[in-house]
Amino acid sequence: MSENSGSGGAAETKSGRNSLGNAYTSLWASTVAQLRNQVASTDPTPGGGSVSIVAATLGIALIHKSIAVSLKRSATDFARHRSLLDLSDKVSALTISLSGLADADSRAFQAYLEACSLPSATEGEKALRRAAREIGLVRATKIPLEAAAEMGRGLELAEAAGRLVDAHVRSEVLAGGVLLRASIQSVLFSVDANIPGISDEISRDALRLQRNELERALTLPGSTTT
Repeated sequence: MSENSGSGGAAETKSGRNSLGNAYTSLWASTVAQLRNQVASTDPTPGGGSVSIVAATLGIALIHKSIAVSLKRSATDFARHRSLLDLSDKVSALTISLSGLADADSRAFQAYLEACSLPSATEGEKALRRAAREIGLVRATKIPLEAAAEMGRGLELAEAAGRLVDAHVRSEVLAGGVLLRASIQSVLFSVDANIPGISDEISRDALRLQRNELERALTLPGSTTT
């Protein structure tokens, strides 16, 4: 698990981060400086998975910027204008989806840590703890996989945007595509860290297959953002 070490303090900090047992505060409620400090701290979240999804969300935001700028001067070309509007809607929806997944990734790992802290004095408690840990770890693996798939859709949107936006903002699309591609690779590290800890062989193999298919899709010809 990318958020694999350390434990939070008992109280909520001034930056808005919440430790184990406290109500979760959205990453998007933090300032940039607060988020940076949270990531750099010894708290278990946000870690690599959430940070990767945040980076991808910012990449999509750059693509949206290029579309918004291009829409200002596209009204005379009706077909292009409609295509840009349609693309803007899709990019906006993906921004919302990825933003939610960034928070979901941190919440899932916090839930896993809570499962790890359950009592284990009796055989019954140990069995309950094992089951809760398994459920938590599977959930914490599925979320980065879902995020990687969404990032792949972002690459498709970046490719479409590159053909439509004004030339002077095409660099924003290229930068967004680079962030998306790197984020797919980095979020899969969280998956790689989690899968070995899943005890159910069927679940483990299914998640590994999904992970490998996503990685293969990333390297397919035509999947670049140039």
